[in-house]
Amino acid sequence: MPLQLIASEDEAYDIQAAAQDALGFDRKGYAIVGANEASQRTLCLTSPVYSEIPASSFFSNTRDFRLPPGTIGVQCEFVFTMLRSYPDLDEDVDLDSARTAILSCRPAIGLLGRRTRSSFAGNNAAIADFGLHVATLCGDHVPTASLAELACLEVTTFLFKETVVSGKASSIMNDPVNAIVWLARQLAAKGRRLEPNDVVTTGSCTTILQVLPGQHVAADFGPLGQVDCVFR
Repeated sequence: MPLQLIASEDEAYDIQAAAQDALGFDRKGYAIVGANEASQRTLCLTSPVYSEIPASSFFSNTRDFRLPPGTIGVQCEFVFTMLRSYPDLDEDVDLDSARTAILSCRPAIGLLGRRTRSSFAGNNAAIADFGLHVATLCGDHVPTASLAELACLEVTTFLFKETVVSGKASSIMNDPVNAIVWLARQLAAKGRRLEPNDVVTTGSCTTILQVLPGQHVAADFGPLGQVDCVFR
């Protein structure tokens, strides 16, 4: 498909939805990509984009993963699980209400990639190409995680146990929970909302890290713990 000819964002999301329906997979939740300016520059985006996550692309405690063709890199991100439908009828969509709708928060490594032979730049091409989401490698559930303190966390990424990149959680829309706010507003504009047990990945709090077969990547989220994987 000539992705550069997509006329609008609405058309791009329609194409994404049609492709997902054709594949017929179960949905797990939503993935956000381009949540900060650094990752937007790397991915040639002008704003965040999102896609639905296939259940088959969401992994818990997977420490070995084969890189598919078209891999761009990995991002260190947070994964929220929704406690309830959000927003409720006539509920304000803001940081405070979003915190009440979240059940848990986990650390994760998100794998990004393209399915096209040519690299089409821009938001519409990325949206149609499943939002560039390939897989989410999720760490352990942390029941004591304080959502009010997430923005203060620092995240450090290691390659073969050597620090390669670090970032602040606040680089995700000033607070990772704002990713829920942003997504809820995007969905509401289409007559949809987040549902109980939906997962939402926030997008990267660091720059996108290129990975190659044979490399071991670990991300330290401080009190949320660590997630790591060997890529094949």
